[in-house]
Amino acid sequence: MPCDSVQIRLEKELDPVQVSGLYEEAGWIRPGADTSFIVPMLRNSFAVAAAFDGPRLVGMMRALSDGVSDAYILDLIVTQEYRRNGLGRRILDTLAQYLISLGIDWIVLIGADGTEKFYASTDAKPMKGHTPYRYRLPG
Repeated sequence: MPCDSVQIRLEKELDPVQVSGLYEEAGWIRPGADTSFIVPMLRNSFAVAAAFDGPRLVGMMRALSDGVSDAYILDLIVTQEYRRNGLGRRILDTLAQYLISLGIDWIVLIGADGTEKFYASTDAKPMKGHTPYRYRLPG
């Protein structure tokens, strides 16, 4: 699908039904799961870049940050029919440029398995000498 008509905006108040639809399509939440976390998740994100085709949300990505020096960007989602047209790159670039404009210069992202080819085509580079960890409480 051509993405010429898609607009990308920084927005934190998105329709939670549309956001949950993106997360379901990505396999990050199960259909019918409790989605009450979505509104506070968006509100508590530092920034959200959202892609709209008219009123329809077709992609998004969030940033968590201290607003000064460090940011972690996550949850890049583009609905299936809009993929492979450069939309994911536009969403990522919009969010990253916003963070950079604020002077945030340590921007980290972690891609899921299968996203290596996409991120290799962007300005993101593997962090040599750094290993990401996921902390979980014992038990």
